[in-house]
Amino acid sequence: MMRWMGPSKVTLCDVTNDLRVGGRYDIRMVADGEEHNVGGVYREIVPNAKVVFTWAWRSTPERESLVTMTVKPDGDGSLMTLQHEQFFDEAARDRHNQGWTGTLLRLETFLHTDGMEKPHGKFVWNELNTRDVEGAKSFLSAALGWTFEAAPMPGFTYWIIKRGDERIGGIFDLNSDEGCKGVPEHWLTYIAVDDVDARLKVALSVGAKEGRPPQDIPGVGRMAVLQQPGGATIAWLTPKPI
Repeated sequence: MMRWMGPSKVTLCDVTNDLRVGGRYDIRMVADGEEHNVGGVYREIVPNAKVVFTWAWRSTPERESLVTMTVKPDGDGSLMTLQHEQFFDEAARDRHNQGWTGTLLRLETFLHTDGMEKPHGKFVWNELNTRDVEGAKSFLSAALGWTFEAAPMPGFTYWIIKRGDERIGGIFDLNSDEGCKGVPEHWLTYIAVDDVDARLKVALSVGAKEGRPPQDIPGVGRMAVLQQPGGATIAWLTPKPI
């Protein structure tokens, strides 16, 4: 649970877990510089199929809700369904919806890598940033034989570079971003990191400069751009599972 519990902006400090009916779990975490504590009691456990537990924050112990997680075979994998009910109000429901979404993404990444090999620290993507997308596609197709797949994004189209069936990089249209005025055409390399928000804070504390703050990219993950102390620009990405 220390490896995957909580969305990307949350840092877990401590977890105790007595996984049996009547057993208790407690989670201590930090988010945006503030400590939060949540815990509950397991009400039902069916091995490899179902877990039911109560959920209450230490700051509001009277607002106890209920979580039911079920798992069943689904092709070569498993399908998990999570139901969180008995919220105090709609605002609490919405906040927990965001929290569980981030948590399940982290769990999926953890399971996708068998809980061992993580993508952290690996070069995972290369991206051409250009103002002439069609010209770049024409050149790269003629010179290297690459093909391109459209990936619609809010307000623009991102192009996936393919070598055969393999996705090897992308093309970003600099004209689609007002913040890129004056930026010349360039290739941008991405490195996978386990938590882009936390890693960026560390990088800034040791001399890096922020080029683009962390942001979520639909279907891709969460990324940020920074300038290393020597001047090199690099992108860091906490990817969604492939």
